[in-house]
Amino acid sequence: MYLHLFKSASCQVPVLPPGAPLARKYDFIYFVQQWQISTCYIKSCLKPARAVFSIDGLWPSSYSRKTPSNCCAGSNFVPQKISDLTGRLNLEWPSLLLEDNYELWKDEWENHGSCYQDILPQHAFFKAALELKEKYVLVDMLAEKDIYPYGEIYKVDSITDAIRTATGHNPQIQCDLYKKIPLLSQIFLCFDYNATSIIDCPLKKRCHHDEIMIPFSTWFSKEQARERKWERKKTLVPQFANLGK
Repeated sequence: MYLHLFKSASCQVPVLPPGAPLARKYDFIYFVQQWQISTCYIKSCLKPARAVFSIDGLWPSSYSRKTPSNCCAGSNFVPQKISDLTGRLNLEWPSLLLEDNYELWKDEWENHGSCYQDILPQHAFFKAALELKEKYVLVDMLAEKDIYPYGEIYKVDSITDAIRTATGHNPQIQCDLYKKIPLLSQIFLCFDYNATSIIDCPLKKRCHHDEIMIPFSTWFSKEQARERKWERKKTLVPQFANLGK
């Protein structure tokens, strides 16, 4: 067999001869963004949520096998390697559930990033996530289809169609319940194994409701809405009207 392993102090890295097919533990990558307001309704946040989508993860996955994690035991997170990205990461990939953002980044690298460190070493892994966040601006994609984070109710199919129209590919929509109210919590985009080309996500249903709410918060001012051209008449569903207050 032409595949052999180079043993290092930290893990085993595949070494292939020229022209050999790449042996991978995953087939594609999920790029996941969370709506912060929903996260903090559903979970106990230690920091105030903002009315924004922020990065939740860059996760290798498989079509037919168990999703890989912690692929390279001993591939430790080294904060100094991403010192030039820290400012952007604090803004775009913060931890709402932990006091220290570095604890989140450490967990994401060691549990997920290590699975494709041969393609994306630690710095490249976090830089790739930031670049995807900058390129795929979900609020703008939704606004193009008149979907706004004003505490209104939207059909899941409408949200899916807005993302598909903007990207040309099918996303996955995650919803979670807050007091029996289904909230938009995450949007999954899918990319090829080296995170360079967007692809269709697998047909996996992550929300078993036809309509969901995108909650808002008093932190989200009308001035901010005008800046993003989201100002319009609000028509709240009565039973959900006080959710963001």
